[in-house]
Amino acid sequence: MQTAAVILAAGTSKRFESPKQLALIGRRTLLEAVVMLARGAGLDPVISVVPPGLAVPAGVLPALNSAPTSGLSHSLRIGLAAVPAEIEAALILLGDQPTMALRTVRAVLAGAANDRRVVAARAEGRLGPPVLLRREAFAMANVATGDEGLRAILIDHPDLVTAVDVQLHAPDVDTPTDLAALGEPCPGCDALFQPVRQDATHAYIGASPACWAAFGEVIAREFGDPGYGWIHRHTVDVYTVQHPGLDERRQRQSVALHLIGLCHWLEHGMGMRELNPITRRLASGDRDWPWLDPPVTYALTVRDVLAATTSAEHSALVRQWAEETWRAWAPHHELIRRWASEALH
Repeated sequence: MQTAAVILAAGTSKRFESPKQLALIGRRTLLEAVVMLARGAGLDPVISVVPPGLAVPAGVLPALNSAPTSGLSHSLRIGLAAVPAEIEAALILLGDQPTMALRTVRAVLAGAANDRRVVAARAEGRLGPPVLLRREAFAMANVATGDEGLRAILIDHPDLVTAVDVQLHAPDVDTPTDLAALGEPCPGCDALFQPVRQDATHAYIGASPACWAAFGEVIAREFGDPGYGWIHRHTVDVYTVQHPGLDERRQRQSVALHLIGLCHWLEHGMGMRELNPITRRLASGDRDWPWLDPPVTYALTVRDVLAATTSAEHSALVRQWAEETWRAWAPHHELIRRWASEALH
């Protein structure tokens, strides 16, 4: 079922004192973070309802709300009206929930497998976003009022709703204090983490201590259970290229070799047993690899992988993490592919 994302981002930001859609969360704006979440979930097209004068990220379809003080329900109707006729459903996301988990979005999308018109996330007995509407349910927005959106309608019509249990609802960002409470961005992957007490990190990989600790948990999981197979090689490749660190010879080599590993895996289907000898051979040489300007930010990070609860889900997330990361390095693909070809001879 082809599903669009409708991001409601036309609020007036009264308590933020500036357009919160443009507030930075790491190296991206709140709106960009939600857009990247939608793209990471495979939603297409991505539509954002915005007030006059607010630009949307590249590739996003804007839907103008010329009366943003009319409330969330008005934005909802505008967003749904912008969904192309051939699209079968829309997933409603809020532009001030940048930490919405990819796993939550996927769970709601999976809940659309039955015949009910609406799927909503439920945490602690309360329904909330993201909410998926099949096209035949779009008209429900016509009776929504004020800032309630669909909430009251979902409560009044449980027979129409599939409730998908999730761990928690993502917090809204209404004030600068709310934004600060989300955590600190990793200097490499830009993921948000609550600070940790220890300062331990890798000698040259450019990760925050909290992000490095999360990576340690992922690797421990992979090594601790044979059900994860050889996925750890690919995990290391992706994590390394997301954390390039400083423009120093050792780190330039590390990033280049792990990018070659990603290319060999994703474009040539090579596994750990084939990749490791190539990496060792290249690492033993004295080639001075060039610095490649890294992407500004990423659709998926180690945080998303850490949320997996089964080996199958974990492996699927590592694969998607790798694909999204490889896509982010697209400006350098021609050069990396040449390196990868040379490495095979």
